[in-house]
Amino acid sequence: MGVQWVASHRAAMVSPYGGLSFTKPRGGFTGRTVRQVVHLHRGGPELRVWLSNQFGSGPLRIGEAWAGRHLGGGRVADGQARLTFGGSESVEIVPGTEVVSDLTGLEVPDDSELAISLHVVEDSGLATNHPEALQTGYVTPGNTASLPEPGLAEEITSLYWIKGVDLRLERSEDEPLVAAFGDSLTDGSGTTPGAHQRYPDHLSRRLGLPVLNLGIGGNRLLHNGFGPAGLLRFQPDVLSVPGLTHVIIALGINDLGLPAMLGEPGAGAEEMIAGFTTLARLAREAGVVPIGATLPPYAGTVSSGYHCESGDRVRAAVNDWIRRTPEYHACLDIDAAVRDPERPDHFHPDLHCGDGLHPNDEGARAMAHAIDLAAFRVPRTGR
Repeated sequence: MGVQWVASHRAAMVSPYGGLSFTKPRGGFTGRTVRQVVHLHRGGPELRVWLSNQFGSGPLRIGEAWAGRHLGGGRVADGQARLTFGGSESVEIVPGTEVVSDLTGLEVPDDSELAISLHVVEDSGLATNHPEALQTGYVTPGNTASLPEPGLAEEITSLYWIKGVDLRLERSEDEPLVAAFGDSLTDGSGTTPGAHQRYPDHLSRRLGLPVLNLGIGGNRLLHNGFGPAGLLRFQPDVLSVPGLTHVIIALGINDLGLPAMLGEPGAGAEEMIAGFTTLARLAREAGVVPIGATLPPYAGTVSSGYHCESGDRVRAAVNDWIRRTPEYHACLDIDAAVRDPERPDHFHPDLHCGDGLHPNDEGARAMAHAIDLAAFRVPRTGR
């Protein structure tokens, strides 16, 4: 048992320039306050916040930053704390970099929401962001960062600049810290916004420990598009997390569906298996236990052209490998958890959000229950 930094929230950032996104990139935050909400699976008495200007075209200047327990509707509980950076109340983040705040005393409970308010003196052009936050944020004119209520505010649904929150906690050597790495099925598309019903949320409640969500909607294993390819972002997004013990790798369906929609050749089973093998070996080299996740059924998707029979044959071959390979410590069998027993290439009608591809709240719950929690034991030879 020792006191250390434990990641309680992470978000995978994407570039607003030159890539695909489900949301319109934006800037225009100069002279305004952006109050954003993140969900913490684990609470504690002290925290720090990571801010990223990884993809900015200019410096991001924050005049004040505050954090407090979110009460709903942008309201913050009494006792919110000012964030400082190297002892300064303001910070400038140059393009391509990130900063972390100083240790800040702020008591937050487990399974709670944290509001982080940033007064933007100068924005960085189009903002580094996580497109689908599934949380409402609030933008107000002027400096309202320290106020308990935002007042009349513009609502936003993407997460800007906030890459993560760490808690300073006592942690035993056998306590797991899990990252869920994937696409929209991990990110939570189709689940109820603001209700914390993504499969990593359900898995966190099963474990009683944080499960960090590093999903990006539309993300692919092998190619850039909706965010950097999984092979490229695995190291900076996942393996940089302090104290990480396990990672669930749940990518691949977009490597089949998106090319089909665009009239391009889809990925083959061999190249996908090679990509998954690379990720598994990178994880083990870093002392992190890799867990594979099967690709979901998608024949019933409403997205025109996304499904094709050749893609389904690749999916079957890849899933067979994921279930059997020794490269993974265990398997989260998403396919088995959500498929329709009457039509196994389709999502169960009670478990998708209406589009035949993304789980609803119950589907996300079924995904989280599709693995034995014994898979998350920390091996004696692990980290």
